[in-house]
Amino acid sequence: MANFSTHFSVAAIISGLTATTLLSAGHISPSIALWMTFFGTIGGLLPDIDSNHSTSMKALFTLLAGFCCFLLVSHIYTQVAMLELILYVMSLFVAIRYFGKAIFDRYTVHRGACHSIAFITLIALCCVHICVLLSRSAIDSWLAGGFVLLGGIIHLALDEIYSVDLANKRLKKSFGTALKPFAFTKPFISLAQIIAIVILFELAPSYDGALHVITNWSHFQLTPGWFNIDDAKQWLLHMFYITPRDLHAFYQRF
Repeated sequence: MANFSTHFSVAAIISGLTATTLLSAGHISPSIALWMTFFGTIGGLLPDIDSNHSTSMKALFTLLAGFCCFLLVSHIYTQVAMLELILYVMSLFVAIRYFGKAIFDRYTVHRGACHSIAFITLIALCCVHICVLLSRSAIDSWLAGGFVLLGGIIHLALDEIYSVDLANKRLKKSFGTALKPFAFTKPFISLAQIIAIVILFELAPSYDGALHVITNWSHFQLTPGWFNIDDAKQWLLHMFYITPRDLHAFYQRF
């Protein structure tokens, strides 16, 4: 399977390019583009959250703890004293980063129910609802969930690609265990995931605005207005063919 560095880098690059594309089309602002890249990168680490010793799991629980602490501070900083705020934040961080991780270690198996499209979809929908609770628009919320889903699919696809040994022209034992719709060996957990997905989707805000954003590319320009492909061809022709030929003819006169 791909390592932490590969998952992180590829998810960040593809998410960044996708966010930049939406930014170039005028669909999102620069700050939202940064957040979308962040969500896509996190999604690219999510499937390894069930690995007891993975860097992804440690990084995800650290980021989750930090994010929850940020939410806590933003909601209660005007209601408590500074020492209370520090105590609450430290307690929440330790509870999520260490105790939460320990509980997750105990009840999960690597490449199990968390290493599936159903789990990534469930987390993406949870992200949509969290963004709505944070007073974000339905469009931004659905885009955030979409980027989490994108990052997760990238992770699963990379693991499948790494399961193919091109040198020896064979499939490794891990082939087929990454990019799967749900965990076939965990039928009850998979069923619970599917039920949760249906419920969260039904309760989510309308996705019509987000759908319009990702299908409307009338203002998108891949190349700048001053760039003309015909002019570029003529310039290259002169640079590599006509100009050298003329120079050669000029030198032959002497």
